[in-house]
Amino acid sequence: MSEQKLQLKYPFKTGLGVEVAELTLRRPKVRDLKLAQRHGKDSASVELAMIGMVCEPKLTPEDMEAMDLADYRAITTFLEGSSD
Repeated sequence: MSEQKLQLKYPFKTGLGVEVAELTLRRPKVRDLKLAQRHGKDSASVELAMIGMVCEPKLTPEDMEAMDLADYRAITTFLEGSSD
């Protein structure tokens, strides 16, 4: 599966005031990892950068700070499963 739609349990608003209720996640590529590692100073920053690159609509790390932890964990579970 190369893409997955994720209906958020707890929709949130981005810094620009756009409500996000659903995300489309794609499997990350090696280039995404390389770019995320350039943007991140620690593992949490790298993870946030990676998520921002593989989801649609695009999210910034600041946008994701408003996301509920349950939805964030669903995204990280998708990313962890994409290594299969």
